Amino acid sequence: MARFIEVSHPIETGMQTYPGLPAPASSVLLDYDASRAHYSGESEFFIASLHLCGNTGTYVDAPIHRFRGAADLAALPLDRLAHLRAVVVHAREHRIGPDVFHGRNLRDSAVLVRTDRSRHWRTSRYFDPHPFLTAEACDYLVDAGVVFVGIDSLNIDDTDDPARPAHTKLLGAGIPVCEHMTNLDAVPIDGGYLHAVPIAWKGGASFPVRAYVIV
Repeated sequence: MARFIEVSHPIETGMQTYPGLPAPASSVLLDYDASRAHYSGESEFFIASLHLCGNTGTYVDAPIHRFRGAADLAALPLDRLAHLRAVVVHAREHRIGPDVFHGRNLRDSAVLVRTDRSRHWRTSRYFDPHPFLTAEACDYLVDAGVVFVGIDSLNIDDTDDPARPAHTKLLGAGIPVCEHMTNLDAVPIDGGYLHAVPIAWKGGASFPVRAYVIV
């Protein structure tokens, strides 16, 4: 029997994902009571609207997030988002270099970097200096032939470095990036398959996903 492991955070009204970006807001367009008149009292429906920044919750970045005119969310191939062999790498360092990936077969895989930072999700500590991938680590991943990189941290880059080398190198190689993952401690280090598909938004740079691993 297949087992499904959720590796994304739920989205809630008012939650903060990244300092300075707007929190999601929702509104009810039609509630159950009001809708009955539309259906002659025979049925009722609930219709709501959610307004959010693309960088909310657990989301995937497309190359256009970093590069003008690059592939947007609608142009991301599904074979870089769905049913990807997942390789979990447990990194205990603050600055995550290439050494943690040595000895692993990474080609054509989704590399999920487990830092356990997600334990502090929605607390002030989550926004403290966070684990991130160095430029050298990203060079190693690109050379290793990975097709997707995720991390359970605030950002895959050092947010004190305006050059953003991780986004630059990974998205420049056409590798989707997923930030704010969670529950990676429940995922086996190999043998699972990741699904993390955003909506096909033309012109969209980032969007939340309901990411999960099938074991």
